[in-house]
Amino acid sequence: MFASNIYEPRILNHFSHCCDPRIRPVTYPLMEIILLVFLATICGEEGWEGMVEWGSDKLEFLRKFLPYQSGIPSPDTIRRVVERIDPEQFLKGFLSWAQEYKQRIAGQICIDGKVLAHALTEGGPLHLVSAWCEANRMVIGSIRTSSKSNEIPAIQDLLDQLVLTEGDIVTVDAIGCQSAIVQAITKKEADYVIAVKHNQPNLASEIENFFSQAMEAREYQPCAIEDMLCDGHGRADRQEVWICNEIDWLPQKEKWSRLCSIIMVRRSWEDANGLHAETRYYISSLQTSAKRISGLIRRHWSIENEFHWHLDVTFCEDDSCIGGKANENLRVARMTALDMLRSETSNKRGLKAKARRCHRSDTYLEKVLIAGNF
Repeated sequence: MFASNIYEPRILNHFSHCCDPRIRPVTYPLMEIILLVFLATICGEEGWEGMVEWGSDKLEFLRKFLPYQSGIPSPDTIRRVVERIDPEQFLKGFLSWAQEYKQRIAGQICIDGKVLAHALTEGGPLHLVSAWCEANRMVIGSIRTSSKSNEIPAIQDLLDQLVLTEGDIVTVDAIGCQSAIVQAITKKEADYVIAVKHNQPNLASEIENFFSQAMEAREYQPCAIEDMLCDGHGRADRQEVWICNEIDWLPQKEKWSRLCSIIMVRRSWEDANGLHAETRYYISSLQTSAKRISGLIRRHWSIENEFHWHLDVTFCEDDSCIGGKANENLRVARMTALDMLRSETSNKRGLKAKARRCHRSDTYLEKVLIAGNF
């Protein structure tokens, strides 16, 4: 455990480049405010007043790390500082810490957007597009956009920022089905699997027509097929994945960089409301098995189930009414807390229960910090 004398947290080294937005001299050092926000967030605090109350109760614990000679700042002071820190600098600190803590494994990179409905900015709710490394279960990039309609240029800007390597496979929903986005991915020697809808009407129509004909003559179709049956959540779920690598006939093939295959996923399930079915189509630079493609398509939604969902359920992100820029910086604190809580594996309960235990027990909080490369 941490010694009673001051222990300099390693994580703060990664945020030392953040410029203090205040005119010096200041009563409360920037690193003390950042540390307070991080630790209070790990313990489940969501607002400025809660952070101040937590810090006042845990002042001796905080002084294991930094002096806090002037005690805990007021809620307004914390708010003013957090909303004025440059979000790009703050995110850069998180990414630097995360990549030191978990060396990234080449593999699937899921890109998806999320709206923080109550975090208002001048242009409306705060909207962020993030890149999620599925193998490491960590964010490797994030960018702010003014609205859902601007998500396409935001994805391009995000790809420009990412360090991609051979072996990476970028998966994006249909909004990312743009030739410029595909070009940006392949330019970095990565592969892609991207959903196709009627924002690309000619491409979507050609792919749909091909698979319609292939299903009518299965014995002659040039496709690999993977048929799976899953039971879970009170329903029977069947998924059929078709992949075709012989696509020289496709008129749009040259438009899409390194396009090698087209894919159809037919899903049907039965629940209390009856039978349901849906069909989705994809393009990919991969020539691989239907089973592998099925896994990539299924795991794309890990960004929703293992990242966005936990930000909402564990840290109540979607309910937060804190203003846009401040909330963008608080999201960095939430992502840090998420990674640290996940790192502590002796407690088998959910992340929200772990956060509550951190709030109750300094000993357990220290255990989480040690596991999380604090």
